[in-house]
Amino acid sequence: MPAVKNIGFMSRKKKDVQNRRGKLYYSFQAISMIPLLIYGIVVIIFSSATFQKSMQQQVCAELKNVACLVDTLLDTAYPGDYTLVGDEALSLHKGGIDITSDYRLIDGIHERTGTDVTLFYQDTRILTTIKNWDGERIIGTQAPAQVLTDVLREGNSCFYDNVLIRETTYFGYYTPLRNSDGQITGILFVGKPAAEVNRQVSQALSPIVIVGILALVLVCLFSIYYAGTFLKALYGLRAFFSQVATGNLNEELDPAVLKRGDELSELGRSALSMQRSLRSLIERDSLTELYNRRSGGRRLNATAEKAKSENTPYTLVIGDIDFFKKVNDTYGHQCGDLVLKNVAGILRRHMKERGYAIRWGGEEFLLVYENCRLEEAYESLCAMLDEIRASCVQSGDNRIYITMTFGMACDPARELKDLLRDADDRLYYGKNNGRDQIVTKL
Repeated sequence: MPAVKNIGFMSRKKKDVQNRRGKLYYSFQAISMIPLLIYGIVVIIFSSATFQKSMQQQVCAELKNVACLVDTLLDTAYPGDYTLVGDEALSLHKGGIDITSDYRLIDGIHERTGTDVTLFYQDTRILTTIKNWDGERIIGTQAPAQVLTDVLREGNSCFYDNVLIRETTYFGYYTPLRNSDGQITGILFVGKPAAEVNRQVSQALSPIVIVGILALVLVCLFSIYYAGTFLKALYGLRAFFSQVATGNLNEELDPAVLKRGDELSELGRSALSMQRSLRSLIERDSLTELYNRRSGGRRLNATAEKAKSENTPYTLVIGDIDFFKKVNDTYGHQCGDLVLKNVAGILRRHMKERGYAIRWGGEEFLLVYENCRLEEAYESLCAMLDEIRASCVQSGDNRIYITMTFGMACDPARELKDLLRDADDRLYYGKNNGRDQIVTKL
């Protein structure tokens, strides 16, 4: 009972204090809180506008980078000019290759970066990742009139934050497609739905709004802290892009950027995806998908240094397709490419878990057997040569069988250049003495 009386007394005391506050208390609270709230709202609105503008610039930079990546990949995958072929059923060709229905490249970009990609020939969509409600690609439609004026006619690259495509607003970046003579033949578009970007912006702003309502001081402190981390991440991305732009494809992005969990981290992941794609394009031969001579040479030097330091063997093999020029002259270069792809596939399968293969020249390949002596490599190479002899390339009505000649060298104590010369000399000995053979010594 005494406890109950004490609680009742305290409750009555609290009510008496509330009754004594009157109008002045609430007026003072209003005078102090309303300006604070107004100022906080102004700060939030201003911060929101600044943030949105920064995000638009960021999205523009991201879309521009993706557009550059798509343009580079198109020129790498299909070297040559854009042409429209056909009278009634039109098809878009690039470098003589029909790309009208080849969505692998732009769909891959869409999956990796989350951006939509469209190729226009003149003013008409030919390839696109954008689909209607039925899941059908909206090909055959036209670009907006303003885009045709700015990009197709005047040749400018432009970013728009209000592109309307089938009742969906996009942040879009348009850039002209040019042939080798400089003539504009079409437009490349990359974009993201504005609703998605705005939703991400709103999610990023919500903590700032909450903190601003609770206390202006905390808003200021948080803004200073957030601005510092934002600029640090932005500078980190800028430094990363600068290094990639100068050709340093092994540059590492600051892990703090990827841990942010906002649009900058998405941009960072897109940048890493772009870096991986460019590295693959630069390190791999586009036709055979084997290491090219530049990147393969670097890996070969590393293999030689490791073998020398650890005193482990490795075997070098230089191989050349017999009478390859005759294949090109007889059946054409397209058939020659098929032969190269077929041989590369056999080499790639054969070298798996044994080492690696490099396209050393036109029809010349270098095989590197890691931690493998000459005798072991020779037995494995004999089996591979049998597979090459038995393989057939079908080109139209023609069935083409080929053979190869190989020169081998293995001596980890010798310099790499000497081993390469030995393997090359043995290859040419085999070429001049019957071909279709493996030469291990002269």
